[in-house]
Amino acid sequence: MHSPTRPVRAIALSQPAIIEAVDDRLDAWRERPLTVASRLTADDRGWGGFSATLIDIEGGAGELVFAQHNVAMLVGEPVDTAVRCDGEGESRFLRTGTFDIFPARSTVSFVDAGRSLVFSVGLEHSLVRETAYSMGMDADRVTLEQRLTCRDPQIEHIMWALKAELELDQPLGRVYADSLAVALASQLLRRWGTSTPKELSRGLPRPTLQRVLAYIDDRLSADLNLRTIAEVAGMSPSHFGTLFKNSLGIPVHRYIIRRRVERAVDLITHTRLPLSDVALHVGFANQSHMAMTVRRYIGVAPKRLRSS
Repeated sequence: MHSPTRPVRAIALSQPAIIEAVDDRLDAWRERPLTVASRLTADDRGWGGFSATLIDIEGGAGELVFAQHNVAMLVGEPVDTAVRCDGEGESRFLRTGTFDIFPARSTVSFVDAGRSLVFSVGLEHSLVRETAYSMGMDADRVTLEQRLTCRDPQIEHIMWALKAELELDQPLGRVYADSLAVALASQLLRRWGTSTPKELSRGLPRPTLQRVLAYIDDRLSADLNLRTIAEVAGMSPSHFGTLFKNSLGIPVHRYIIRRRVERAVDLITHTRLPLSDVALHVGFANQSHMAMTVRRYIGVAPKRLRSS
């Protein structure tokens, strides 16, 4: 006679075990550059104070610098992913509707183990400030906190509505989209807004910072180095590097790369200069170096930018 079958008890994995399992699946993707399969933006919609982009990513590793406050929500199938933003990071199995919040000037690196569809909304500081003022917050000191792997039903609802508006051939109109953006900013401020200012006293004095940034912009095609730039500020390289990062939130070398990418994109889209000349004009070693860096930062190759 067989003994009665005993119920099988499920054993839950611990958080470290989950992270280790995700990291194992990410290993094959860490050296693969991010590839953007398609991109849909709201650039031609006339929306004010915010932007929206639907990005289909084929997987791999990439890095971005957000000029605006940004909310990025997964709207496709769940995916194993790792993200790091200004020193804070995590590995996770990201589910549909989950989103990250990146404050303006955040530097974000990530790895996706497979295809992912992401809806990204950028909020200009002016919109966040005006919304904070209408809510009775200190608009001059308000900012958004960085948060990873968030869930919030109201924010998800707003993001899905904005995505639908972006995809419509005949959108409901700018007033509707603007109201959604204000609602998004309001809910973000309610949950993750803070009036505590970032420490600015340890940054570069404004005149010194402006002088340094102008020096860099005027010499993007040159072989810039930290010691020479620090001399413009009248400081030692180590002291200058610390104060520069406190002022802008990113190290000097990342700022230079970002400015080279921005200048390259401007020349590619607004001039007919050969791409090889563009690369040398903005300080890249060659056209291949420029192509790799531009695609890493914005997800689109220079040749595709030129053709579009």
